[in-house]
Amino acid sequence: MMRALRVGALFAAYTVIGYGGDYAVGLLAPGAQARFGTDMAQLVTLGESEAPMVVVVDVQPTIVSRVRVRHGDECAYEVEREFSVAADASGMLSLEVGSGELHVEGREGLEEIVVVGMLCASHEEYLDEMDVSIERSNGGEVVIQAMYPSDRNDTHGRSVARIDLTVLMPRGMTVDIDDSSGGIDVSGTGDLSVDDSSGDLRVHDVDGSLRIDDSSGSLDVQNVSGDVEIDDGSGGLELRMIGGSVHLRDGSGGIEATRIDGDVVVESDGSGGIDVRDVGGDFVVSRDGSGGIRHSGVEGRIDVPRKRR
Repeated sequence: MMRALRVGALFAAYTVIGYGGDYAVGLLAPGAQARFGTDMAQLVTLGESEAPMVVVVDVQPTIVSRVRVRHGDECAYEVEREFSVAADASGMLSLEVGSGELHVEGREGLEEIVVVGMLCASHEEYLDEMDVSIERSNGGEVVIQAMYPSDRNDTHGRSVARIDLTVLMPRGMTVDIDDSSGGIDVSGTGDLSVDDSSGDLRVHDVDGSLRIDDSSGSLDVQNVSGDVEIDDGSGGLELRMIGGSVHLRDGSGGIEATRIDGDVVVESDGSGGIDVRDVGGDFVVSRDGSGGIRHSGVEGRIDVPRKRR
């Protein structure tokens, strides 16, 4: 109970923080106090037998946090965090996230990046190590990072620590995502790069090129103005309305590509059918394992393995 009160008091204090500079925040240790000035916060740890230790945190975003305790649910403890930082469409956004759902959306006219994070934990003590941080590099890149407990061992097998993030940003920003697990939904970006281990991925309305490196989970990609490069381990893959060319490497799962302005090149395919329609350029399958190949409306050259013609 005391930890919950301490967490709630800290997050309530953060709601009064104004704009200043880059920031990093965490939970207060027992016995710590928070002091806030006009453009910075000081966290002062008061120990019984040691001199006070002052940590100065230069804070930029506006932060709002709410703590909820739930019973009978795998997420027994939840902390909702919300903050924003000024940005424009010419900048770059990098997200380094782990377990949890991720929604990224670019919106016209927005002049800031708004982040809403839900920290979900099965154990109260996990919240001490869970956080969402944001910083800006000298070159203007904004980096959002989710942090998780280093040890999540649970003898009852119900250990949960995840962070669900919703990120709104100026439409057309270049975005780089590094994610480990959980579904991803991205729209309204400029050039987009996604490295994902597991979970379904949906990408649409990309004004630029798209690169995806995915281990498992279905991929749904539509309305990309530039070239698309995908390296996929397993899971179905569907592409529609691509303004450039498509290059694919696929382990298993069906491939469906429709209304591609450029070439469609499948460098390798382990298993699963390939269905390609309405292609403005060439259709090439360099290496195919199992599964049928169908194509129609290809304006350029067709080069597929003879056994699949």
